[in-house]
Amino acid sequence: MVFRQRLLKLMCALLVAAVIAPASARAYTASSPWTQMKVGVAHGKSVWATTSTGAALSFTVKGKSFAMWFTAGPKNGRAAVFVNGKRSRIIDQYSGRTIRRAVVFTRAKAVNKVTVVALSTRHRNSKGTRVTIDAFSPNARVCGKGCMKSPTPLSNAGGVEISGVDQVWYPTAVPARTSPEWNVAIGSYVRGRDVLPIETAVPVIRAAACDQAKKVPRGIVILSFGAQNATGSTGFGKAISKEQIVATTSAWAAGLAECGTGPWEVSLGTSNSGAVTRFNGYLGGIAWAKIVASAQAESDPRTVVSGSVDLEPGWGPPGQARAWVDGYTAQTSARLWNFGSADGCPQSYGTDLTCNNGWTIDDVLWVSSHGGGNVLAMPQIHTKSGSQARQWAVLAARAADMGMPLRLAAITVQTAACSQVRSGCPTTGVSAWDGWSQLRRAIDAIPRAVGTKVGAPMDIRWGWANGFVIPPETTTTTSTTTLPPATTTVPPVTTTVPSVTTTVAPTP
Repeated sequence: MVFRQRLLKLMCALLVAAVIAPASARAYTASSPWTQMKVGVAHGKSVWATTSTGAALSFTVKGKSFAMWFTAGPKNGRAAVFVNGKRSRIIDQYSGRTIRRAVVFTRAKAVNKVTVVALSTRHRNSKGTRVTIDAFSPNARVCGKGCMKSPTPLSNAGGVEISGVDQVWYPTAVPARTSPEWNVAIGSYVRGRDVLPIETAVPVIRAAACDQAKKVPRGIVILSFGAQNATGSTGFGKAISKEQIVATTSAWAAGLAECGTGPWEVSLGTSNSGAVTRFNGYLGGIAWAKIVASAQAESDPRTVVSGSVDLEPGWGPPGQARAWVDGYTAQTSARLWNFGSADGCPQSYGTDLTCNNGWTIDDVLWVSSHGGGNVLAMPQIHTKSGSQARQWAVLAARAADMGMPLRLAAITVQTAACSQVRSGCPTTGVSAWDGWSQLRRAIDAIPRAVGTKVGAPMDIRWGWANGFVIPPETTTTTSTTTLPPATTTVPPVTTTVPSVTTTVAPTP
């Protein structure tokens, strides 16, 4: 009886001690993808380790200058280190044998948040992508006074949250031709032949992305894989599987991250081509969001991975398109870009709200912004006549009247694709900044729409085998100041310009 009473008192004492123990004294157990791995050469005899691309772990580290220790080895990959939300450096943790190393960080604050992110890339001789974290110390000579061995993480984030980085760029003027900003991102209509066999295609894709990142400061790259189907997409005639879509996206993300300096985003695109199908409705949106999530998990976290869809009234009924967007937004918070058109919508603002195929202006607005906080518009501004710019200006005015702004976070042109067509594009193929200027002028011509921001342009081409191209401008637009609004409403044209997408991007 006495023994049992003493045992009870001991258990109570231990429980109280655990409750009142300071947080710093409690053990932190990280769940997958980070685990503690025993390594004999480590300062703490164990390290935090992961092999999952995008896995991030954060720590509080004191000192305006400090060293991060890790164990390098034959199965190690690369890590990106962010100090107070800004990318500081990329660390290659490969070594022919397991050894201990340190890298020094300077120009920091007195107290810093240090985030280590596992990348998908690795040294050519490495047999894996493991990333390790051993210790933090005031210097890289010894792990002595002030050294944190096997440090306690702040969190076990599955991804990295970096502040102050925004892929969306809203220009206020056309850049000068001599400015790097004149060169815009170029996306791709991705055919099956461009990615098959995938093992051979990945190095080519990665090189194309790297080439672009060296020539363009920043941007969003749409990869349009064609219409959605059960296994992935149609690939414009030669099917592309979900796994191949993910591999293609990952290769693009790696190339942009490795060779670029500014923020980049790569977006997996499909369309509502094919009228009423089980992939053009709610379940299709959910399925595409899952492919986007798979690509995010496999891609370099320095490049944002998002979803996109080419929604065109002429290709299917509005209910299916709205349902697809609803399915996507219900599944993920990743951005969704509508890089579609506004077929048949009015070109002057009035009482007419109808578009082609039973669509209304409000339907186009829903799938372009109003369907969710992560839905953005990247409208096609392809026509040299300016008809599409006027349509989207009307949409912006309608949105303003509704008190629900249209997020025109980018535009698309197809100059690059037109340059690949033998006969060119007689009525389309307006260049990037001329397309942006068209839309800017059209918006500023409608008092209700004045002030609507317009994101930077993106060009698009077929595949990537012909290397990076910077198409010449189609007019003499060279203004480097904000374009003034017009004083009168732009008059509508009397005929509807045919769908331009079918010129260089036939129905998938």
